[in-house]
Amino acid sequence: MDKNSNIFKPIHIGKVISKNRIEVAPAGAFLCSRDGGNNSEFLAYLKSLAKSGAGIVTLGVSSVDEQSSGVPVTNVGNSLYISDLADIAEVIHRYGALASIELISGQYMLMPPEVVATGSSKKLIKHIIELFANAAERCMIAGFDMIMIHGGHGNVPAMFFSKKHNHRTDEYGGSFENRCRFGQELLEAIRVKVGNRIAIEYRISAEELLEGNSEIEETLEYAKKIQDKIDIIHVSRGLLQEEALLPYIFQPTYFPRAMNLEAAKRFKKELNIPVSVVGSFDLETAEKAVSSGDVDVVAMIRNILADTNCVSNAYKGKSDQTRPCVRCNTCINRTHTQFIRLRCAVNPLIGRETQFPEIVETRHSKKVVIIGGGPSSLEAARVASKKGHTVVIYEKDSELGGALKMAAAASFKKDLKRYLDWSIRSVISDPKIDVKLNTLATPENILGQNPDVVLIGVGAKPIIPKFTLSGTDKVVWVGDVELKKVPVGEDVVIVGAGFTGLEAALSLAEEGKKVKVIDMIPEEKIGADGIKISMIGLKELLKKAGVTFICEVKLSDVTMEGAVIEDKNGNKETIPCDTVILSLGVRADKEQVELFRDLVEETYVIGDCNTKGGTLWNATRTGFDAAMEL
Repeated sequence: MDKNSNIFKPIHIGKVISKNRIEVAPAGAFLCSRDGGNNSEFLAYLKSLAKSGAGIVTLGVSSVDEQSSGVPVTNVGNSLYISDLADIAEVIHRYGALASIELISGQYMLMPPEVVATGSSKKLIKHIIELFANAAERCMIAGFDMIMIHGGHGNVPAMFFSKKHNHRTDEYGGSFENRCRFGQELLEAIRVKVGNRIAIEYRISAEELLEGNSEIEETLEYAKKIQDKIDIIHVSRGLLQEEALLPYIFQPTYFPRAMNLEAAKRFKKELNIPVSVVGSFDLETAEKAVSSGDVDVVAMIRNILADTNCVSNAYKGKSDQTRPCVRCNTCINRTHTQFIRLRCAVNPLIGRETQFPEIVETRHSKKVVIIGGGPSSLEAARVASKKGHTVVIYEKDSELGGALKMAAAASFKKDLKRYLDWSIRSVISDPKIDVKLNTLATPENILGQNPDVVLIGVGAKPIIPKFTLSGTDKVVWVGDVELKKVPVGEDVVIVGAGFTGLEAALSLAEEGKKVKVIDMIPEEKIGADGIKISMIGLKELLKKAGVTFICEVKLSDVTMEGAVIEDKNGNKETIPCDTVILSLGVRADKEQVELFRDLVEETYVIGDCNTKGGTLWNATRTGFDAAMEL
């Protein structure tokens, strides 16, 4: 892929021209001020998106409401914020991108859809329409090139269009024509305010994926009725209000890429305006979709969060240098589930641009020795090298990667495997980094390097209790199973329902094995402390694969017959099985840390041996943070 690829051809959208066919999809970042205004953190983040090389940068979740909700989303409901909006447009324009902004009603989108669609008075309907129109005008005055009306995922326009939730008996409900009226009047009111001076993109759920909800045939007819009032239509699917559908909006790594493309192709075939599509595209799938004429524009956000140079790298023919997104949904989980600032598991700088200066070579190079070759060590090595330091990595195994090798082993973890390969490749090819494989670090050989800095990334040790048949093929560790180091029978019990155990369960079930998962917590709490959207998708796939759960029990012992479990009342029973797989988590390797902690004055502990919970975000963040201190 290079500058001659079809995704880099300009496109007219209304009266504006995008320099290419890639749009930064809208997503809330929770980085602006609590009243919805700007701050340096938010503007620095938007600068990162604009520098990506994308043709359109769409600011997400911007509320048209007159009163701020106190949630840190952009305020477009008050003229006092036009200056803030102008600063945003200016930052985006600096890099030749079109500035766009997604308009939503924060107040009404949180209400039950039937309350808004059926219960709103005509006066309130006119007021909501006026809010959108006034907000669009403010965006135009501020210098935005485009606006996106969010009419999908169960937002306000979709509520009025919904045959399931709109039970009005007046001109805004009942028949198909009447259910289209709100959206049509909304767009007409916006055109009165802005004319053709700003392009209008309309986001739509082609289908809402629940019985009785909107289906693609009716949605297409609605799109035909509004296409003369908009300049481009943006195709997604699903509903935000239904947790079970969240993985279809924010597809995790277990789901295919480009899941909305088939629906978008219908819109492209039947409409006479440009069509944009969103949904787990990377630049390769985007190029294929545009080249085949299936769509005109492809929207994405997670790839750009993972590497803000991804579009410009592709343009220059350097896609192999781009840090891949692993589709773990750490970013979306933080903003949509935890309501905290956006972060990325593989790009520790995104959302934290103001905390760190630009990475430049230091005038005083140091000798940095890193113990361990896991993801935190690889991140630290890359950053230290960029800063001009010389780096030596000691890795006791024959290859780099640490625990990530196990995590990326399953067939459905291709995204993580791509990241792991990139991470290793970027370190091995760096002339400032000396990698010593098959070399156990000792205090003696570390000191023999005369290091100025030591980074300890020795990882964590698995928690493996002893049972009667420990040490036999009957009881195995999940890591050895994932790496195909041990045989596994046809009837399997997995102990531990964290992400690792469940991913192993899915992998084995897809091989045709009968799998049961046991855990001490109630089934409804499985994954509650993990990445919620991804866990919802994983559970769905486990159910389809026939994996069963036995919860609120603990493993008491393992016999030749199988796994002996005990409930909270002390009752025991044996689950017949061929293999018991232990997936009980890990503990930081504190003994190894203490062995190296005091070798030199400047020492940092990074990765799993420094944090609670072995997540990729913790690994990359601690490695990055330590290297930035050098």
